[in-house]
Amino acid sequence: MNSMMIFLLSGILCLAGATLVWRQIYHGKHHAHQSTTNWLIAIQTLATLLNTLGVFMLSPVTETGIHFSIAESAATATLLVQIMFLVGLIRHGIQGLGLFLLPVIAIPLLLMPWIPDDGMGQGITTTSFLETGHLLISMLAYAVLTMATFYAIMHLILDQALKRKRMHPMMQAMPSLFELEALIFTLLLWSVILIGISILSGLIWQWVDFSAFAILNHKALLSFFTFFLLAWVAWQHKKAVWHGTLGSKIIVASYILLLLAYFGVRLIHSWMQ
Repeated sequence: MNSMMIFLLSGILCLAGATLVWRQIYHGKHHAHQSTTNWLIAIQTLATLLNTLGVFMLSPVTETGIHFSIAESAATATLLVQIMFLVGLIRHGIQGLGLFLLPVIAIPLLLMPWIPDDGMGQGITTTSFLETGHLLISMLAYAVLTMATFYAIMHLILDQALKRKRMHPMMQAMPSLFELEALIFTLLLWSVILIGISILSGLIWQWVDFSAFAILNHKALLSFFTFFLLAWVAWQHKKAVWHGTLGSKIIVASYILLLLAYFGVRLIHSWMQ
């Protein structure tokens, strides 16, 4: 069995987990029974292990550092999100996040056979410890911001439902607005810290290896802009002038910018070639 089949199996399991969560909502069960939670934990543990095996089979570790094609980057970033979701699932239960996150996790895994490889030079090969550290921190920052973004989306959906007084069973399965805001700000703070460390480590790596800074490119500019947007939201919250829906929208927009910086431009460029 090759790695692409393993990624497909992992994606199918993620869809199975999403089906389990959506089915309980369809049957009007707003709070998951322990047996449902245990089944979901088992399914997601297996999906995470399969993705881990798939990444390992792609052999991303080289003698000098790490080699990531677009497919390996997508699989590794998805794996980090899977691990974070699984840890949260074990610690806090379902809490509605799987309604949206699990189908999205499944998408890159199911599309893995059609993601272009690095035959056109679109891959990344690190050649130093600093570059490898910068790459791994950047991917961890992306994973944390992914979680914050999906909680922000849940916050926006729930806020609109409360304003319209239309509490669909899906809304009742979500945490309260207060709980969502607490989760969002915890993840937001970590996102700001990790993106800041990512930017700093990237500058240090460029100076040590090249004695110059390459900041006038799409990745650097989008990363800087994302960092300042998220830092501003965190600062507004600290000053107690937080506006929930506006902040959630900014987090979603920041995530899109970071997604473009890390994957979007390279993926589009590779497909165009």
